[in-house]
Amino acid sequence: MVRCSLVFIVSALGIVGCGGKQPAAQGPAQAGESAPAGSNWEPPPLPTDGAIGMLGLTGPDKPWDSMNYEEKEWYMVGKVHPVMRQVFQTYDKEKYEGEKFECAPCHGPNAAEKKYKMPGEHLSPVPQYGSPDWKAMENAKIVKFMLHRVNPAMASLIGEQSFDPATGQGFNCWGCHPKP
Repeated sequence: MVRCSLVFIVSALGIVGCGGKQPAAQGPAQAGESAPAGSNWEPPPLPTDGAIGMLGLTGPDKPWDSMNYEEKEWYMVGKVHPVMRQVFQTYDKEKYEGEKFECAPCHGPNAAEKKYKMPGEHLSPVPQYGSPDWKAMENAKIVKFMLHRVNPAMASLIGEQSFDPATGQGFNCWGCHPKP
């Protein structure tokens, strides 16, 4: 398949760097390690080298919604995948290294069968921003990382505005995760 071959080639050229596997789906109560009480833990900054430096955090030349399946596939393989692998590596380099971070962590084990449609039903549902369930998980490090690094990067890569809590508008967690 073209996608798999290109991923191998891009990886072999060293553009992608190292990545890792997706953590098991978690509900709000198991959303991950919380930042210490009273801490101002912030996710690590995104690097400016590697795939991010070479490919950038910019959207496609053509609006995402008007791209056909093949255009999206090439764009995902050539830009989104290497950049998002590097984004996830800032959180946990070992977990997201090499072949552990391919299509399945985001799109699921049956990604090709469902034509890579999102949200990924295998991912943990994310409650409404600001809800009691959201508040119960919002201090988890992985949630902070996803909200402040993954969401803005993915929004940029598909040419959308990142979620704005003040307006409730923009690309949000439900672009990838199912609603509860």
